[in-house]
Amino acid sequence: MLCRPLIAACVLATLIFTTTPHATSAQPMPYSNLERHAFKPEAIRDVLRSVGEYQLAAYGPNPPTKDWLVGTFFSGMIATHAATGDPWFLERAKQWGQQSKWDINEPTDADDVCPGQTYLDLYFLDPQDHKIARLVEKLTPLLNRKVLHPGEPQHYQKGERPFDGRHVWWWCDALYMAPPVYARLAKATGDKRFLNQMHELFWDSVDFLYDSDERLFYRDKYRFPKDGHQGPKAFWARGNSWVLAGLARTIPFIPEDDPKRADYLKLFEDMAYRVAAFQQPDGMWRPWLNHPDHPDMAMKETSATAFFVYAMAKGVNEGWLPREYFLPAIVRGWTGLYGSITPEGRLTYAQRVGAAPQPARPWDTADYAVGGTLLAGAEVYLLAKSGFVPTNPDLNGFLPRLVTDDGVYTWYNDERAIMAGHVLLVNYVKRDGHTALSTFGDPKRTFARLIRHEIVLSTERQTDDHNNGALLRLNNGRVLATYGRHNGRPYFCQRFLDFSRQSRLPQPTEERRINVVSTRKGLSYQNLVRVSAEGDPAHGGRIYNFFRGDNFNPAFVYSDDEAQTWSEPVQLLLAGKNSNRRPYVKYAGNGRDRIDFFYTDGHPRDIKNNNVYHFYYKSGVFYQTDGTPIKTMEQLRKEPLVPEDGTRIFDGGTEAGRGWVWDLELSPEGNPRGAFISSPSGDIGTDMRYWVATWKGGTWAVEEVGFAGSNLYPKEQHYAGGIALDPFNPDRIIVSADVHPGTGEPLPQRVYQLFKGTRNADGGWDWKQLTFDPVNDQLRPFMLRDRRDTLVWFAGEYNTYTNYRTKILVSLGL
Repeated sequence: MLCRPLIAACVLATLIFTTTPHATSAQPMPYSNLERHAFKPEAIRDVLRSVGEYQLAAYGPNPPTKDWLVGTFFSGMIATHAATGDPWFLERAKQWGQQSKWDINEPTDADDVCPGQTYLDLYFLDPQDHKIARLVEKLTPLLNRKVLHPGEPQHYQKGERPFDGRHVWWWCDALYMAPPVYARLAKATGDKRFLNQMHELFWDSVDFLYDSDERLFYRDKYRFPKDGHQGPKAFWARGNSWVLAGLARTIPFIPEDDPKRADYLKLFEDMAYRVAAFQQPDGMWRPWLNHPDHPDMAMKETSATAFFVYAMAKGVNEGWLPREYFLPAIVRGWTGLYGSITPEGRLTYAQRVGAAPQPARPWDTADYAVGGTLLAGAEVYLLAKSGFVPTNPDLNGFLPRLVTDDGVYTWYNDERAIMAGHVLLVNYVKRDGHTALSTFGDPKRTFARLIRHEIVLSTERQTDDHNNGALLRLNNGRVLATYGRHNGRPYFCQRFLDFSRQSRLPQPTEERRINVVSTRKGLSYQNLVRVSAEGDPAHGGRIYNFFRGDNFNPAFVYSDDEAQTWSEPVQLLLAGKNSNRRPYVKYAGNGRDRIDFFYTDGHPRDIKNNNVYHFYYKSGVFYQTDGTPIKTMEQLRKEPLVPEDGTRIFDGGTEAGRGWVWDLELSPEGNPRGAFISSPSGDIGTDMRYWVATWKGGTWAVEEVGFAGSNLYPKEQHYAGGIALDPFNPDRIIVSADVHPGTGEPLPQRVYQLFKGTRNADGGWDWKQLTFDPVNDQLRPFMLRDRRDTLVWFAGEYNTYTNYRTKILVSLGL
């Protein structure tokens, strides 16, 4: 994994939020003075000293020895010394090693092996054989063991059992306790047998306890789901934090040329990205990792948080995790820990010893949790000493802001968002199936009630992203909203909203249904376009509503009285009568006298050589791009166009693959510019490309601009993340991809991110990554046509067009 240099503005552009009901913030919250203070090296050093002193005082003059609890604490003491250079931590650890006689109890019990981590860390600082002699003496005989004898490791164990991971390291905590000792012993002694046995035991334990679908560990076999189990699986936060922290403490001691090292790094990466999804708004994790809103365990828990923060910070410092993706999680997590320490140094909210999620009370503390906090603080201290300071971005640049925490849309409805005065309006579909609209107001220019306000539009419900509507400003100060249901209904619906007075909330008029479809296939998509040169000038001209109508083919109606009444439907394109062939169309108008159409033969799933075409409409006539007439409006009423009537821009039958249109804009001079994808991998869906086609000099200039990556989900091999043209700047585009669009290199965990492409002096494209979200896909960006530098997209978990948990965001600058 590449460790990219820190770019402070990009760090704050990272989105850390989950897509479950217990979601954290959907936008990067501003860093505060608390975060800045918590990341000052002197503040980190002081708080680590205070928690260490408090715990030692709690132990008294004779701290316990030879167990995992105190062993974990002193591991943190050594790490803090290594980071800060403070000899106080080192001296106390040495004294404890001497009191423990550098010994362990039962070598087959991973818990009892844990103190060896501290002995070995002290050995590396000052190699003296007596510090590890007892470890070597007790663990070496196990290297040739094939069975566990009765009573090993616990006296109640009956009969012999295989000496393998699922019987020796049968609980996930063990993967913190023992593997770091084995890896260190291999380095200290040069005996690779310790590494070999670690590999065998570790990966058998992983095979036993790891849920590869969830990328999380069960604590033990007693937590496996039972047949017929309902509800969330039981994943313990601290148990998984033990595993992740154990990997962080083991990997540095696995040689670079060890073929198993890559497997440990992959597991570490997979888990780090997964647990980031469950971090809460306060930066902390909850005892029940994947069910943090459980009413009995909704409190913060410091032991798991400490080990998660330690592992993530270690991953960033070592270059195993990308800084931009994880710094916000580390900042929030460390600040949450910092705020959980009392002035006298007591760490609070630590779940006590256990084997499953349990509540943590305000005064609960534990030495192993303090050890985890010391480990986390040591790595955070190294980050702070490297120069990292929590810094907020330029508010005029790219900055995700939440429009709604529940919304999704397709890319074949426009306008999905418009400006009404100083208020942004965005249309979308909620998880409950309602089509809705949200306002997002400029806080400097609008009343507070309009800064974020949702209006539910549809009376019917259908959980389907096709059902987002279209918006159009009317000349009377109102906004027209039209929307429908995906197939199966013969009508679209409309409402008016009055935004002429920004001091009040707009009240929608009654919902009207406009019947326009005669076949059972129903209606989908809404696209509202004004042509002021047609119709009644007193009403601002004519409004067209384009939609997919009879037999999946594009059609339209129009209104000459500001949507009070509508014409009879007219078929625009006919690709196949009574068939599933369905041209997909993007529409763009200049508002005066012209509408452009950018479309395909059909769906690339159905049409293997799906071409991309263009034509335009002006003054009652449809034209090919070069101005060659195709058909008049009156002729169209009698016989629709067919796809081949337009100008073919892209041949979908070549090696470049079939096409699918995504965006269309018009230059101030009226020249069309379209964006589309192609699928070189055909039906596989593993390789898509982004293209831009521009009409200039009497010809279409068509160029592949970047890699789009893989499809969003298996049943739709041609669903890309999305490409958006900048309506105001032909040399700027925004794309969503799970690969770097310039190189095709897969992104971490193949999470879709947003990129800004800018044409360079050589005619190519330079790419800047805008989002660095370790959890949520960033999808379907588009730019407003009536406000510069305004980008809208949704982010979250998008499984299918009827199964999603996504939020809509906007950036008011780029």
